[in-house]
This record gives sequence, structure tokens and C-alpha cells, in this order.
Amino acid sequence: MRWPRTLSLYVAREIVAYTLLGLAAISVVMLTRSLVRVLDDLIGAGFRVEDLVTVVSLLVTILTIYALPVSFLFGVLLAMGRMSADVEITAMRACGVGIRGILVPVFLMGAALSALTLELAVEIEPAARREMAASVRKMLVRGISVEPGRFNSIGERTVYVDARDEGSGSERRLRGIMISDQSDPERPFVAFAEEGRIELDEAGGEILLQLERGEVHLDPRREDGRYQRVLFERFEYRFDVSAMLEPNVLRRPREMPIEELRDIVRRIDAGEGVPELREEPPSYAAHLHRRFAMPLAPALFALVGVPLGMQRRRGARSYGVILCALLAFGYYALHSFCELLAIESGFPPQIVWLPNIVYAAVGTFLLARARRAS
Repeated sequence: MRWPRTLSLYVAREIVAYTLLGLAAISVVMLTRSLVRVLDDLIGAGFRVEDLVTVVSLLVTILTIYALPVSFLFGVLLAMGRMSADVEITAMRACGVGIRGILVPVFLMGAALSALTLELAVEIEPAARREMAASVRKMLVRGISVEPGRFNSIGERTVYVDARDEGSGSERRLRGIMISDQSDPERPFVAFAEEGRIELDEAGGEILLQLERGEVHLDPRREDGRYQRVLFERFEYRFDVSAMLEPNVLRRPREMPIEELRDIVRRIDAGEGVPELREEPPSYAAHLHRRFAMPLAPALFALVGVPLGMQRRRGARSYGVILCALLAFGYYALHSFCELLAIESGFPPQIVWLPNIVYAAVGTFLLARARRAS
């Protein structure tokens, strides 16, 4: 029989429509949860609208690797369930289109999404995580010394502010400022100012405090015990925060470029000393395998979702939503559990492929049973 091209396009359109609907809903839920968690660390840092846009765009990139496969599973289950409930699947079979003719276009879509997810997992997501970490550091450094009512330690400096006027960026006025600088043991000092403002010089890696109407108490620790008191109308005070702005050399495995991660794993396997490890050594190999294992999720969801969605049931849409949640949760929970076994219990890192093997076996079994039933 000729390849049912028109039928394949019809099935693909149905799945794409439900997938886009699921992607919108799932993305909103996942983005909201992640955004609340990130912003909880940034409240008081004086982040701006452009900071929020940056964080949202990076979170969308990071979460796509999870939202896209789950949305595709959602689309497959609801599309197959709807067509089965409307007896369209039965009509296709009556026209000589077996389960293979229905599965092939769905599986091809899943394979294409797996290829896209692989690119996301290997290169794009780690880069987004690195940029997110750098952006959050910049926001925290920019506002670390302006939270009112708290003593903030920055290295050997302590900064206190009574109040902060509402505003944004460099227009944010500070009132009742106290700075204690112990960075130079030979010349520690304490500065007081009625008001001022704070700016971050990212290029120079410095924080600039512009103080107004205050005084500086210098304690040179001389043998005669003398100290100096200097009054000022305007006083600019800078201190270096470049170490906080620079990318952390001790990056987590999730943030590493693929070549750097492979090099770390190779050195660990060779027994070489790797002093720059930030996590347990097994986590690097486990995460390396994870980057290549998880992108297979869309193709596996196609194998499992088509035979499950084709079963005729009342309330196909609500059934599809519940089944999607169970299948997606089971897959990613099993991945997390296998990764934990590899890191904490000494299992080989290849164990992170176990969820793929399980879902491939379950999908093959369901397809064989659906073929016998037809």
C-alpha cells in the first residue's frame, strides 16, 4: 500500500496543536516556580526590569530541555486519545492503516525533537546556566551593600545603611551610611555619611559609593595612639569586587562546556589529581552520560504514548493529562534516582541510561500488544 502521506500530516497537525498548548501551560508553571526561587535570592539586590528580562530568557532556555519532551508527550496522548474517542483510529484501521502507519510520523517527530534536545543538553543549556550564574552574581554584587537595616560583610569590609529611597540603579539613594574597612591592617578606618548612592562598575570590577556630608575616622595604629578625623561634603569610596564578578573556576558539572566536562572525567578515570572539583568525582561522569541520555525522551515518549493514547476511553483528554503527568514524572524521577545511585552508591555512571532502556522496553511491549489487538 502507498504511504498514507495525507494521513501522516493530519496526525502530525493534531499532535503539534496539542503540543503547543501543553508547551504554553507547562512553560508557565515551570517558569513561575523557577523564577520565584531565583528572585527569592535577589530581593533586596535592587534588580531592574532588564535584569528580570535577562533572568526570564535564561530560565526559558534552561527549562526547554524539560518542557519540550513533556509537552510532546502531552500532545501525543491527547491527540491519540481524541482520535480514538472519535473512532478515527478505527476508521484508519478499516482503511488498511495499521499501527505502524500511525506510529511512524509520530516517532519521526519525536526523533527530530530528540535531536533538538540533544543540542540543548550538550551546548545550549550549560551555556545558559553559566550566563545565569554570572548574571545573578552581578545583581547580587550590585545590591549586596544596600539592603537597609542589615550589616553586610564584603571581604574585610562591613557596610550598613539605615534606609534606601525607592528608585532604580544609580538613582537609588542611601541614607544613614556606615562603612568599616579592615582591608589594610595598618590603616583601618570607619566612614559615616548622611546619604549617598551606590554604583557597580562592571568593566573595572569595582563598587563605587558616592558619600555626601559625613566624616572619616582613620586609625593608623601608631605607637602614639593618634587617629585622624576628616570631615567631607563629598567622598567617593571604591573597593574591588572583581573576584565576585569573574566566572567561578569551580563550576558545577551542569555548567561545564562538554569538552571541559569530558576532560575532567578523563583525568578522574586516569587517577590524575583534579583539585578544582566542586562536587563528588562520580557526579562528573554521571552528568556526562546524562547529557546524552535525557535527549532521547521525546522518541521514547512517542513509543509509549502512541499505544497508550490509542486505547478508547471516556474522558480522553483528562485521562491524557493524568497519564502524561505520571509518565513524565516517572521518567525524570527514575533519571534522578539513577544519577543518585551513580554518585552516592558507587554504581557505574552508565546506569543513567536505565530509564531509556525501561521506557523502550515498555513501549515495545505496548506496541506489540496493540498490534495483536488490532
